[in-house]
Order: sequence, then C-alpha cells, then structure tokens
Amino acid sequence: MSDTMIPRENLLPFDNEDLFDRGGCLTAAGLQGLQDDQLDDLGRLEAAEHLTFCDRCLARYTALLERIQLSAPMRDLIPQVQALMRLRRFRVLTNRYVSTAAAIALAFMLWRFGAFGPTAAQTRMTRLPEEPRTSISRMLGDTLTDLSNGMNSLLGSLQATVRSGWEQLGDHRPQDTAR
Repeated sequence: MSDTMIPRENLLPFDNEDLFDRGGCLTAAGLQGLQDDQLDDLGRLEAAEHLTFCDRCLARYTALLERIQLSAPMRDLIPQVQALMRLRRFRVLTNRYVSTAAAIALAFMLWRFGAFGPTAAQTRMTRLPEEPRTSISRMLGDTLTDLSNGMNSLLGSLQATVRSGWEQLGDHRPQDTAR
C-alpha cells in the first residue's frame, strides 16, 4: 500500500517550517506533503502561490504527479457524455428556432391588426365599404406586400442615416499641419 492510500487522519501534520528551502523553493518533503494532502490551509496556500510563479518547482511537482498510477474509470463515460451533448444541442437549437418563429408570428399578427399603423388592406376597407369581402389569400398577399414596403422604407431610411453619418465623418478629416 502506497503513502497516497493512507487516510488523511492517520498522517502526521506537516511542519510548515520545512516547506521551503533556503533558496525559497519547495523542498522535496514539501512537494510530497502537498501531494499527500498533509499540509494545513496556510501551507497549501503558500505552496500553491509559489507554484504559480516558480517554473522549476512546478516542473518538479508535475513530475511527481506523473508518477502516480491512476486507475481507469469503472465504466466508459463517453457514450453518456455524447448523449448529453446531443440532448443539449437539440434543446438549444429548438429553443432558438421556436423563439424566432414565435417572434415572427407575433410581428405578423401585430402588423396585420394595425399595431404599426393601418395597412393598405385596412385603408381600402375603410374607404370602400361596398367592396366584397376579401379572401384570406388576398389578405395574406396584402399583408406581405405591406411588410415588404415597410421593410424597404425602413432600410432606405437606415441607409440614408448611414450615408449622412459617413458624410459627417468625412467632413472632419484632419487638417494638414505642415503648412
């Protein structure tokens, strides 16, 4: 039975005075105490802090840890992890597409019922009440036409705003200071 298998309560506490040598590096006993979890909280903190900036001690501690024989897991976890990743990917994609579809449906409904102003179909209905009722396909076509016109005007005004901003930025070119 190796030293690493002895329960912690059976180990003697490590003396923090023996943790560092005169040069300021961790001693071999200090590294072994860190590996065997014999250090108290202050000793672990000091050793961890020292390992963050001393490459020599970090290399020694890494070599010490590489000698430990790790046992293989009792069962293969790869299929479970892959199944969990597939499930999470499905949930993320589903949530993304469902929320996008709901937002589009809500926007169409609000647009159709005049939340963004009267549509062309609604203004025609108010002007000509004697006109026969329009079919659903006609209403859908009018709605999509109105949506297209609205998007075109929105993009046109956005393009004009961007051009105006570029022109304003162009007016503030640095002056030639060599004159």
